[in-house]
Amino acid sequence: MREMYPETIGEDSAALKRISPLYAGRGSLLTAVLQYVYQTVRGEEKLFEVLAGEALYDFELLGSLIQKLGADPVFTACPPYPVSYHSAAGVDYAKSAHAMLAADIRMEERLLAGFESALRTLENPGAAEVIGRLRENCISRLGRLKPAWEAQP
Repeated sequence: MREMYPETIGEDSAALKRISPLYAGRGSLLTAVLQYVYQTVRGEEKLFEVLAGEALYDFELLGSLIQKLGADPVFTACPPYPVSYHSAAGVDYAKSAHAMLAADIRMEERLLAGFESALRTLENPGAAEVIGRLRENCISRLGRLKPAWEAQP
């Protein structure tokens, strides 16, 4: 992992339950990674490739946090339980660049709302620090998506 975690992070089932849907739920970072990868493969915009890399890094960061909180970071919305496995059904398979950007804005806004909700309820300061970092990264992606969408015909 490229970033150091706060020393205050240890096993915490309450924090784990709160952040797990952000990892591999329907509107999660895993869904964001898959959506950006789909868009990159379609070759519509260079921006999608950049965002895919950033979202993948954030996904790795969140997966490492889940592991530090005491669960195996399997692709489920409720690790460590092998139920509710991730489905790519949440990926928006829009075809035009303009529609893709609009879908990405909606997706990032949902993620942002999820990070903000988690921050209001997390009692683990170390986990909150990581979620705060992910929130800022989400805001950064939104800050690039909105002007790109507005510039589209």
